[in-house]
Amino acid sequence: MDYISQNALLGFGIYFLKLISSQVQTFPVNWQKTTLKNLDGVSCWSSGNLGMEPPKMNPVVEPLSWMLGTWLSDPPGAGTFPTLQPFQYLEEVHISHVGQPMLNFSFNSFHPDTHKPMHRECGFIRLQPDSNKVAFVSAQNTGIVEVEEGEVNGQELCITSHSISRISFAKEPHVEQITRKFRLNSEGKLEQTVSMATTTQPMTQHLHVTYKKVTP
Repeated sequence: MDYISQNALLGFGIYFLKLISSQVQTFPVNWQKTTLKNLDGVSCWSSGNLGMEPPKMNPVVEPLSWMLGTWLSDPPGAGTFPTLQPFQYLEEVHISHVGQPMLNFSFNSFHPDTHKPMHRECGFIRLQPDSNKVAFVSAQNTGIVEVEEGEVNGQELCITSHSISRISFAKEPHVEQITRKFRLNSEGKLEQTVSMATTTQPMTQHLHVTYKKVTP
């Protein structure tokens, strides 16, 4: 990726991190009974909040309609990596559309005991028309902005990082590649598995989490 493209991608990330950061201050104590729809910096300006009729889904994104909704981790997600102590986390996911040929998403994770914010990311999921090719564009609060690409087959989406940019003072070791797998299981729950490779470790599973849907 050339210098201009890296700066453009990083600029997108900084803008959206500022946007969602302005929306969230603390995590509600009642995790299971409170959904975090208003924490999504994208959805807080949805058509519903503006008094408009909900938009019709663009036909292009119908192959990913199974991902739509607000999802809460159930049970807590599990994280591991050779350079980290195993950990657990709570996570709220909001995936929506505004009638455009893409989905909007936000992932907000929290410490399971203190409910303090942890990892956060937001962005868009695009599909190439008349194909199953998918692009996942993400800005993360760790200072990483990435594009992942892959394919959706039925109710399973597998993507691999195509490009990764980071802030100049990002902590080492640096992430060099990320893969994700989303699937809707037989119980109607959404599963996500994330693997990554860094400058010191080969590709290794990092996260696995199962979510239950709490709103359409």
